[in-house]
Amino acid sequence: MRYTGETCPVCHETFTDGDDVVVCPDCGTPHHRVCYKQQNACANAALHNEGFAWAPVQSKTGQQTAPVSTLLTEKPTPEERGDGHNIVFCPECGAENGAEEPVCTQCGARLYNNAANGQPFLPPVQLPNGAAQGYLSGMTVIAPTDTIDGNTVLDTAEYVQTSARRYIPKFYKMEKNGKKVSWNWAAFFFAPYWFFYRKMYGLGSVLLVLLLAVSALAGTPQYVEKNDAVFNTAAEVRAQLQDGTITQQEAAEKCAEPYAALTSTTEFRVISAVNFAVSLFSGLFANYFYKKKAAKEIQKMREVSRSPEEYRLRLFRRGGVAVFMCIASFWIYLLGGQVLMLAIFRLLQ
Repeated sequence: MRYTGETCPVCHETFTDGDDVVVCPDCGTPHHRVCYKQQNACANAALHNEGFAWAPVQSKTGQQTAPVSTLLTEKPTPEERGDGHNIVFCPECGAENGAEEPVCTQCGARLYNNAANGQPFLPPVQLPNGAAQGYLSGMTVIAPTDTIDGNTVLDTAEYVQTSARRYIPKFYKMEKNGKKVSWNWAAFFFAPYWFFYRKMYGLGSVLLVLLLAVSALAGTPQYVEKNDAVFNTAAEVRAQLQDGTITQQEAAEKCAEPYAALTSTTEFRVISAVNFAVSLFSGLFANYFYKKKAAKEIQKMREVSRSPEEYRLRLFRRGGVAVFMCIASFWIYLLGGQVLMLAIFRLLQ
């Protein structure tokens, strides 16, 4: 095939009869050999997954045909995609735009059919399709259009994201019976870290500070002395068991006395009671606080969003979980508790 009169997509120079032309094996786009080697890829590589196929701009008769830009994929619509969650990013400023926008709402750059200007095509980003989720509360089927705190189940599920199948039935049941109590095993065993995992940083911080303050009691001289006695006895018993000088029953009896002395201290009882109270509170009311937080944020995002696409994107970004914050809160408690215990021990010596 002759490419004379066509344009190289890299240097934008017109091909002549003497040019050394190479063709992309995937889409057929012609390039100057030097331009192709310089880029080490087809200029339309970003379009290959969209099924793009190059076609000449000039017909054999010399008449102008449809420009290359019109050969790109047509503007997607929510109806064509099926879930109404399409967004595109502006190739000029990177701003997020709804899939129905022909130009960027921030800088005015074209969002579609712009590869002829040397700009790569940026396909829509697919957000989760919550309409495909199914939820059950006992024998009741929960439809995506049902409401929880004034928001649809679909919106709430897209905000929760991880484990939505578990939380939506709980939220729905609480909504119907008007109760605030709903058991959460994860929050019971992993409080206060669960609250950071679910981006409830305010309540999580309050519980974390409470546990840190109580853990400082483990730095009193009396508690440290009895705690050291437990560890020293355990190390001694372990060595005697290895030597065979005592039996398992004797070892248990020998460890029981210092451990009983430790558990009888006021500090141990206060620490245990507060930790259990935090866990019990979290297990009973974590779902309620999470439900209220989700409802509040969803309503706020609906108010500030300028389009359905922006609203869906905000749900996707503001919701979900925060693994890093969960891990960070654990290390804050671990290291902060050690610092507080050391400070109390030195202060009371």
